Amino acid sequence: MKKKIFSQIIMTVLMITIPLSAWAYDDEYATTTSYTRTVGVNVMGNIQLVDTLPVMDMGIGGGIFFDYRFNQRFSFMLEGFFTLQNGKGASAAENTIYFFAIPAATFKVYFLDSLAQIDPYIGVGVGFYGLLEGDDSNNTGGFGVGAQIEVGLEYLVADNLVLGVGGTYRSIGIINSLSGTANASVYMPYTLFGRIAYRF
Repeated sequence: MKKKIFSQIIMTVLMITIPLSAWAYDDEYATTTSYTRTVGVNVMGNIQLVDTLPVMDMGIGGGIFFDYRFNQRFSFMLEGFFTLQNGKGASAAENTIYFFAIPAATFKVYFLDSLAQIDPYIGVGVGFYGLLEGDDSNNTGGFGVGAQIEVGLEYLVADNLVLGVGGTYRSIGIINSLSGTANASVYMPYTLFGRIAYRF
């Protein structure tokens, strides 16, 4: 059911952003941007697609990112972030659970050949992640590597100011313990984010 919802979210974002991009296209923006670097901050929350332990609420968090734009179609982004979440359901006793990336890298492909005021993209990447246990010490925290798919759009408020929204699906293998009997788990969050950034 959750995978079906995730697929519907991706399709909805694509169906909305592509027509919006055509609507927002304007000769004023129909050039190759001279700005290649972007730094910014984001705010985010996670929807857990598969209820592996610990089961968590959406929570809230934030982070920073740097994006290098090779040309109008391609860019590369590095980001670091954290979210603070509480347990629910089977993990209701756990609170103050931290999920973080240190860092995550995303290669982004933009849909439009020329710069528009609304600029949709899709991205793929990998990251190194950590999950810190909450109040209940039950060996559910750890570190691991994961892959991600991101869909989003950027809105050019001004030449140097960009706003962004989107979602990132992550599939992460978490190593919970290296001593005794090795233990591992999977964390599959869908991250919803908003961004504000400065281009230079």
